Amino acid sequence: MITYRISASSETTGLLREIMRAIEAEESESAELTLVERGFPEPDDAFFLSFSASNLAPLIRFLNGLNPSRRGPQFLIGRKHETFEPLLLSDILFFRSAGNALFAHTERQAYEIKYKLFEMEKLIACQSFFRVNKSNIVNVLKIREIIPWFGGRILLRFAGSEERIEVSRNYVRDFKQFLNM
Repeated sequence: MITYRISASSETTGLLREIMRAIEAEESESAELTLVERGFPEPDDAFFLSFSASNLAPLIRFLNGLNPSRRGPQFLIGRKHETFEPLLLSDILFFRSAGNALFAHTERQAYEIKYKLFEMEKLIACQSFFRVNKSNIVNVLKIREIIPWFGGRILLRFAGSEERIEVSRNYVRDFKQFLNM
């Protein structure tokens, strides 16, 4: 089992703890690995990975590779018109259900995915995705802004996209807890 410690902001620390829990790593003060957000103290006595909080995707890809038995895919196959393309989960901003179809949205375009929303939710449960309403699952690592909204709801804006998604009241509490807000 991998042991780790974190030197980062409180928001980033909460997110990293969830990711490390998903790969079955254990937090420890005598850890063999330290995750250090740029601008925070680096340890003199341990191996460490330095990362930028504004671009966590490379760190997540690396950490996911540490646990070969982890559940969930690294990529999905998306369909655009009559062609198919492999999509890294780390490139997906969000999944949206529309009728009987599910679409994976990236910065470039939307791809149809063969799963139903509830199937996708189970498939990627151990990763950085969270269901925010009856139609959407978002990649929390791709959120650019979290905006308090009317009636206790939250509005999300994504890096590389003008798309906005509302976190419905039924999901707000769990979403805030997931992000340690």
